[in-house]
Amino acid sequence: MVVRYFKEFSKLLNRDMEYKTYGDSGIVFFYFPSQYQRFYEVEDQGIVSLLYPFIESKQMMIVAVDSIDKESLSNTYFWDKKKRLALQEKYCDYFYFELYPKIVSQYKAEVLPVTFGMSFGGYQAMNLFLRRPKLFSGTFCLSGIYKIDFFINDYYDQIAFLNSPIDSINMLTNKDIIDTYNTKKILMVVSTGAYEEDSYNQTKELDESFYKKSIDHQAYYWSDNYPHDWSSWKTYLNFYLPGFIQSLKG
Repeated sequence: MVVRYFKEFSKLLNRDMEYKTYGDSGIVFFYFPSQYQRFYEVEDQGIVSLLYPFIESKQMMIVAVDSIDKESLSNTYFWDKKKRLALQEKYCDYFYFELYPKIVSQYKAEVLPVTFGMSFGGYQAMNLFLRRPKLFSGTFCLSGIYKIDFFINDYYDQIAFLNSPIDSINMLTNKDIIDTYNTKKILMVVSTGAYEEDSYNQTKELDESFYKKSIDHQAYYWSDNYPHDWSSWKTYLNFYLPGFIQSLKG
């Protein structure tokens, strides 16, 4: 397996941003870390090892994207929510306009990339996919959070709306966008296990919002034997990833 590490200056964020790639062909899976974590989490938590057969067989490659949520959405020590949201928005721009173009130009694939993550990473994966679906083949989200008020409570503005998947879908009326979503693969998994209450409730709400808008998607609910933890997420990956990859290939 080809592994590469990068550290590049982002003009949009005005800082160095790191990321790592695993594999050099196949469907690109952009991995977003869980809360407070960094790009190397995907390796440290054994996800790269788990997915090694798919990477080695050139079915997929992983791009482990770095995070700045300690300074933005998860920064509970800094109460200026407008500035925290502004930094989240700059992070989205960094991904769309700096990292994404670089990756897709370097690693040619037969299908568009996928966003992918667990917990907070599931939030970023869903949020970035929904905002610009034409860039992606789909999204794979495990135990995600899908409403911005989870991070910023009662503050709300246009940037908050843009970064709140449930709100965005609930307000969606554009048939062309709905038709675009229906050409993509949307998969969510959650459980009723320990520490899953928020993720369960928000997955259920987004599931219902998709249904009301006639947006094709898959949502799976596991039992309370599966907590909000890596052991559960690895089980979900083993169970759903082979079929998800196959569906992307058509």
